[in-house]
Amino acid sequence: MELKGYVYANDGLTISIKAMHTQMSLLNVHTDNIANYGIPGYQKKSPVITSFAEVLGPNAVDSATNTDIGRLRRSGYPLDVALNTKGYFQKLNAYGGVDLTRDGRFQLDKDGYLKALDGKRILSASGLPIRLPYIPENLEKELKITPSGEVMLYNLKKGSVTSAATIGVANEQGSAASEVDMKQGYVEDSNVMLQDEYMAIMPLRREFEANRQMFIVQNDNLSRMIQELGRAQ
Repeated sequence: MELKGYVYANDGLTISIKAMHTQMSLLNVHTDNIANYGIPGYQKKSPVITSFAEVLGPNAVDSATNTDIGRLRRSGYPLDVALNTKGYFQKLNAYGGVDLTRDGRFQLDKDGYLKALDGKRILSASGLPIRLPYIPENLEKELKITPSGEVMLYNLKKGSVTSAATIGVANEQGSAASEVDMKQGYVEDSNVMLQDEYMAIMPLRREFEANRQMFIVQNDNLSRMIQELGRAQ
């Protein structure tokens, strides 16, 4: 049987090897989730097995992003912004493209640009990098971010209020999100549930070990058969 360039072999050794490779690919998805558990805004991945897994082996394993909102944790820092709705902040990358992230731990550079922790500038709802007209002396008192993402500057000395920009939020397709609810002074923790990941890993490890033992038994039997054939000649 052939399938798009793949040759299907149904001998026991091949089946065991492909099964182990598939289980390792599934395990990698869960271990990645565990490794990123402490990363704010990280969205866990769920393994997905496509059709013809017995033919494709590890190539049949893909992952889907879980877009559930993680737990919002109060930090109190005025440049921390958490999305209480689905969607993504937009960062301008070095190639002129846009990266999406839910990590709203922002900073201000010396020129007044709002940027992510990796230094990429945050885009406004109009698609331009957000730059404040001046850097407030007291961020906690002079910079407010509304639930809709509008960045407000309060000049305490002059008694004036300035709308600097509105933080842009995009959906998975890159279009403007239809619903936005931001919480200033909060950080969104990852939506990974460690107990779920460890529970998912346990049967995969057992299956991997079972296939490994099956491979060893079949390999030993094959080796003995080859030796006996050699003596018979």
